[in-house]
Amino acid sequence: MAEALNGAAVQSQVSSSRATASRSHPHLWGVLLVVIGVAAVTAIVVTAVMGLTTQALIIAIFTGAFFSRCAC
Repeated sequence: MAEALNGAAVQSQVSSSRATASRSHPHLWGVLLVVIGVAAVTAIVVTAVMGLTTQALIIAIFTGAFFSRCAC
């Protein structure tokens, strides 16, 4: 890919294979998010059952923040 920089044509530093690498395996990313979600819910339930409600709330807040960021 050539770009114009101050009137000169220069070759882009990003190759086309690296630019599409994040979109090459959407199924893998979906599975990874499901695994993270299940692990987070399990961690929240286990810590709450152990009587560590403050830690369970902290895990829930961080999990919510993580998935909120993934949704944006």
